[in-house]
Amino acid sequence: MTVYNGVDYLREAIEGVLEQTLEDFEFLIIDDASTDDSVALIRSYPDRRIRLVLNEENIGQAASLNKGLSLARGRYIARLDQDDACLPARLREQVRLHEAHPDVTVSCTWEYTIDSSGRRVREWKAGIDDFGGYVGMLALGLVPVWHPSAMFHRETVLELGGYDPSFAPAEDYELWWRIAMARGNGAIVPQFLVLQRVHGARQSVTRRSIQEANTRRAHEKFIGEFSGPADAEVLGFLLRMETGFWKACRSRGLSRTLKGLPAMLDSVVRKLELSKAEATSLRRTIYRRLGPGVRLGAEASLPALFLYPALVGLSPMLVSPFRRAAAFLKRTLPELRYRFLSKQGS
Repeated sequence: MTVYNGVDYLREAIEGVLEQTLEDFEFLIIDDASTDDSVALIRSYPDRRIRLVLNEENIGQAASLNKGLSLARGRYIARLDQDDACLPARLREQVRLHEAHPDVTVSCTWEYTIDSSGRRVREWKAGIDDFGGYVGMLALGLVPVWHPSAMFHRETVLELGGYDPSFAPAEDYELWWRIAMARGNGAIVPQFLVLQRVHGARQSVTRRSIQEANTRRAHEKFIGEFSGPADAEVLGFLLRMETGFWKACRSRGLSRTLKGLPAMLDSVVRKLELSKAEATSLRRTIYRRLGPGVRLGAEASLPALFLYPALVGLSPMLVSPFRRAAAFLKRTLPELRYRFLSKQGS
């Protein structure tokens, strides 16, 4: 079995960009004070589109992204991590989407997850119906646009202040929220155009607890824009379906906690000036994930005797054992499917 390292991954990343069918682009590479042979590898490619920038010291991904933003000259920024890879049509298809939909500030593509040897182990497919759906995903504490394949308007993101390093490594989620607050939309190209590599040294693995804490902090910051700081924490627990929701209900009351949700959604509709169709999409996105039990409890007056069974029966994902089991199945079944298909094909 071949053993891969960071330089092997970088080679695949560089060659995937250089082989794009859209050829008119600037390839800006920020080397964040690497200590391996990365710089030598980059300099071995004589392509005039490559601009190599060397950080004198390691400043981290978010600060390096901001540095790239300040140096870039193109209309759109397409970012790529050094351990991922692009398929040839990525830039062409994302630019085509942005040109056809000027309201879209940020986009991504469908992605394959690959392991350390480059074998596909699962796929990521999703869609965003409209601006209401984009905001709805953010309100749930979810990332509607995947960072590994993100493309966005450079000037718009610069005007918003770029990435906020204090939220790293969840700086993408916090930025997508600020884009939404400025009425920028998100979209997904329904084609597999990026290979996202999973390995033990990836930030989402090594800094997972920090990423989750900063996502939670960013989530509650923006929920507070529509509900008030006093309710942001409790509604954050509910929308993220965390166990803190049940603890909060013991002091606030279950019915009162749930009633804050439709009030918050009404505020989102007003402040972001959602159309009727977008408002419908927002609520559909929220209640589809939380379940009909939450909607029933939020919009109807039920005594606690009936409300608790309704939540457990109609919104089981609020209950930790159900959610853990669902998360396990969602994570493992696609991987088992790919392993089975690969064995069948061998």
